[in-house]
Amino acid sequence: MPKFENRQVAIEKTLIIESLTSKLIKHMMGLDLHGNTKTLDNKSSSISLRAKIDLLMDCGKLDKLTYINLSHIMSIRNQFAHNFECDNFEDLPKFIDGIDKPLLKYCPEKTSSTEENLKNGFLNMIDQAFQFLRNEFRGVTKEFQIDASNVKIYIKESEQKLLDQYGIHGPRNRALVLNKIRQLLNDENGNEGANSKIHNEILKFKKENPNPQ
Repeated sequence: MPKFENRQVAIEKTLIIESLTSKLIKHMMGLDLHGNTKTLDNKSSSISLRAKIDLLMDCGKLDKLTYINLSHIMSIRNQFAHNFECDNFEDLPKFIDGIDKPLLKYCPEKTSSTEENLKNGFLNMIDQAFQFLRNEFRGVTKEFQIDASNVKIYIKESEQKLLDQYGIHGPRNRALVLNKIRQLLNDENGNEGANSKIHNEILKFKKENPNPQ
């Protein structure tokens, strides 16, 4: 087996999990799923996967089992990502006390290979966490769609005209677009290029969100 194959597997699988946690938090907060954020996207200012998982737990969006499994997954990812001496799954117990027990628990059909058993356990643990997060994501999406009709936001007269001009309808879409506009105006601080950026952002939003909400 190539030296870094297991590192790649662990890191790529965990990235999928992290992407799903970010989307789940965005939906919980009523943010545009595809919009850029300072804390939930791939920026230096983004919060850690640990912080995202803790936030989801505090909001009641994770059960105890998934929280524990996600903690194990993060520890494993960190070893493969940062520990040069950790090349294989059978190396993990040297650096993470007792990690072999939960991994083997997720490997119901064991073979004579400890490496394969631990790796299969990791992949099954990833699958459990992914399925739970995906189901929770669907639930939050449904809740958000139901609650969208109750969204209340103060809209200035000038903002109202701008929204009408671009045909932005529905409380959710109007709230999301206004958030983008206000953020751009704040970032640009009155620069002449602000209007052009606002125009482009609204057109982009309409293309990504064709249905009024």
